[in-house]
Amino acid sequence: MIDNLRKRYEQLQGLLNTPANQGGGLLGNISQGALLGSAIYGQGIQGKDPFSALLPAVTQTAQIQQLLTPKQKDRKIVKAADGFNYYEDTGERVLPGVQAKPKDVKTKEVYDTKTGTKVFRTEKQLAEEPDRYTGEPIEPIQSKIKRGQENTLFGNYTKDKSVQGFNQSSTQLQKMLTSFEQETGAGDVAGIFAFMKTLDPNSVVRESEFQVAEGTGGAKLASFEKAFQLWKRARKGQRLTGREKENFKSAAIGFYEGELSSLDNLRGAYEGVIQNQNLDSTNIFVDNDLRPKFLEIDGKKIKTPSGATLADYKDGVYFWKIPGFDGYYSADSRGRSK
Repeated sequence: MIDNLRKRYEQLQGLLNTPANQGGGLLGNISQGALLGSAIYGQGIQGKDPFSALLPAVTQTAQIQQLLTPKQKDRKIVKAADGFNYYEDTGERVLPGVQAKPKDVKTKEVYDTKTGTKVFRTEKQLAEEPDRYTGEPIEPIQSKIKRGQENTLFGNYTKDKSVQGFNQSSTQLQKMLTSFEQETGAGDVAGIFAFMKTLDPNSVVRESEFQVAEGTGGAKLASFEKAFQLWKRARKGQRLTGREKENFKSAAIGFYEGELSSLDNLRGAYEGVIQNQNLDSTNIFVDNDLRPKFLEIDGKKIKTPSGATLADYKDGVYFWKIPGFDGYYSADSRGRSK
């Protein structure tokens, strides 16, 4: 029995030797061990087993310590110029690990005179380039009228049947010239077919027959019939001679000259209105004309005059006859001088 009492005493002694927690207030230096021992001692005086009184004693100790520990006073916080909060008494920053949320940069929609588009810019950007960013410019009434007239003439011009036929003839002429330069059987077949399309873009060519537009006759019809016979022969593997290719090329260029003349006549009907209204013809005459739009002659750049005709083609270069100038003007398919 004595041994049992000694063991219980040692257990209580271990609890009483628990390190003290440093609290605040006048009684903050009283350790938890002292409070707990006092509570157990009081239970023993009442005739209770000291060890069985441990749990009530612990609860009582916690309540006493809570009452003895004063509440921490609210510290005054001030907001500094950098946007962070600081304790007034120590100057410490409140929540130092928290990053400040960046402020939303305000922008406004303006017109960029350099790119001709609407953009969003900050006040700082606007201040750096005040001449570049403005409100969207208002189109002058005269410019608006001019643009409307050009659009109307452009629509009338591009919908004209003769212009549409000319565009197809120009495309087929290019195909024919480049096909014959391939020096192959397939190139011969493609070249002859393109030649027939140059004469009549809407023609229908089959293995045993062909159909052309009503009214096609004379030299065009004769050339078409001859081309059809050579086309059937080429499809069977018989190649064209160099002379036959030259004949095709000369005939196609001759017919194309007539197409150019008709186009110039049509343009002439528009020129009066264009000049009287001070319009830009490049916004109206949009087609597949193979002629260069501008010529570089004697170091000067001039607009290609009406009446320029195709004289020859060789190795990707077009040779043009220009009214008022001697010789030929050579240029590639993009109109670049050669």
